[in-house]
Amino acid sequence: MDVLKHISIPMLAFLAITRELSLFLLAVFTFGAIFPDFDVFFDEHRSYFHSLIFLTPLSLLSLWTHSMYLWLFTAGAAFHIFLDFFSGVIPFLYPIKKRGLGVKIMGLVVFESLPRLKIRYGLIIGYPERSKGSHTAFSNESVAMLIVALAALLLRLST
Repeated sequence: MDVLKHISIPMLAFLAITRELSLFLLAVFTFGAIFPDFDVFFDEHRSYFHSLIFLTPLSLLSLWTHSMYLWLFTAGAAFHIFLDFFSGVIPFLYPIKKRGLGVKIMGLVVFESLPRLKIRYGLIIGYPERSKGSHTAFSNESVAMLIVALAALLLRLST
């Protein structure tokens, strides 16, 4: 999943569940939602920062310190890992175990007399990809998602 989707989807979720909007809290959550991809600076993408070995101590520390900022950052990182689970392999125990899991779901709506939904799904087992360096790509749909998320943010700010 690309960086614009990792910004847009968590931003929309944050806007949907918060009553009072704080741009700083949104920024902390969103930074947490893109942080796991900083493991591109290591040898493999979806490695150290996509692991429960990273996320679990961070979660425990946020609970122990009662820091809302650390909790939001951790929730953003967990959101990122959740999203990536649907777009490839997550090595949950990296670096102890490099082999990871993912889910692939494909849907098709067939329009006949009554619409039918066909869903195929499967478990993906594999290893993290070699890092491609410190760059990322994004698609037209990612730009559209970001525009929708920013429009939602502007609407929330105007109320």
